[in-house]
Amino acid sequence: MKAVELFNRRRDRKRAWDELSEIDRAVLLEAVRQRRDAQEQRRSIQAGLDASRQLR
Repeated sequence: MKAVELFNRRRDRKRAWDELSEIDRAVLLEAVRQRRDAQEQRRSIQAGLDASRQLR
């Protein structure tokens, strides 16, 4: 199989993202943003705890 054939097959595939409505996309993006914010907050808290343990 040639590289061009592989490229064309990939190009023609539909992705789940393409099937979502604009509202569904916005909801999904907001959920991802909130999850990342929560992960970052947990990392910050953990880093603070780790730093305070080192001071003891």
